Amino acid sequence: MTIDVITTPDAEAAAWAGAEFVAHRATETIEQTGRFVWAVSGGSTPARFLGALAEHDDIDWSAIHLFQVDERIAPAQAPERNDTMIRERLVARRPEVDYHPMPVEADDLSAALVAHLATMAQLAGSPVVLDLVQLGLGDDGHTASLIDGDPALRCGDDLTVTGSYRGTRRVTMTAPLLNRARRRLFLVTGAEKDQALDRLAQRDPHIPATLITTEATTLVTDRSAAE
Repeated sequence: MTIDVITTPDAEAAAWAGAEFVAHRATETIEQTGRFVWAVSGGSTPARFLGALAEHDDIDWSAIHLFQVDERIAPAQAPERNDTMIRERLVARRPEVDYHPMPVEADDLSAALVAHLATMAQLAGSPVVLDLVQLGLGDDGHTASLIDGDPALRCGDDLTVTGSYRGTRRVTMTAPLLNRARRRLFLVTGAEKDQALDRLAQRDPHIPATLITTEATTLVTDRSAAE
């Protein structure tokens, strides 16, 4: 089984295509279940994507429950935090969204993650089955904060704390949780991602992104990455 691929002319078009994909899934799921429980990653492409998604007036935003795929352990409002971008691009414009940021500022992080997972379970069942997760792809082949060589790759828990990567430790959803989601959406743009994207397409077992199942998985990319 292979990943479904949508190729767009550029990063802006990819962001809008991703937003249309999520808007359709959200509307369809809300009609069926009354809610849409999903998680988003960080990065420049998701920033554009969330901005485009916020333009949708046709979504019942009060039925949206939003979590983070991963987050840096850093102070509130730090510019490198994914939370900062998510609040600016989506939550500030759609305040009716039920947003649950990663509790990375907690003094007792282990206890906070147990409570965070319990909140997810209340909304998405136990074990947790999210309606959709949005993922990126690093130029080194990582996705979420699943980094080559990190013990998080072998973790059987749904949430875990990583070692230091590019200066910070992170909290991340693990492959078991991501693979249980009903849908996965990769957003990958930019020429610097072309080699990692090729390795993902070839299912190179040496990059963490290939831990993610191809079943019910869609890739939205632009020509510069796809080439």
